[in-house]
Amino acid sequence: MAFSFVEGAFITALRNGHWILLDEVNLAPPETLQRLMGVLVGGNGSLCLTERGDVDYIEASSGFPLVWLYESATDAGKRLAVLREEQIF
Repeated sequence: MAFSFVEGAFITALRNGHWILLDEVNLAPPETLQRLMGVLVGGNGSLCLTERGDVDYIEASSGFPLVWLYESATDAGKRLAVLREEQIF
């Protein structure tokens, strides 16, 4: 059986400008947050996809709507939230 990469909901939404809701983002591992930084900050943003064995930068569709929620009881993830809010507002 050969490995075949299948793009998931996040990449599909990123390409097509569909809504994405990330719940409790502060509970995500730091590595995951680091991968999302390209989408969360600057312009339309992009994501570097390397899981297929090559390097492909997926550009966010214009107006890509990303909603993310984080548990406010801690400061985890707060820095990313501030960066994104500056872009939106």
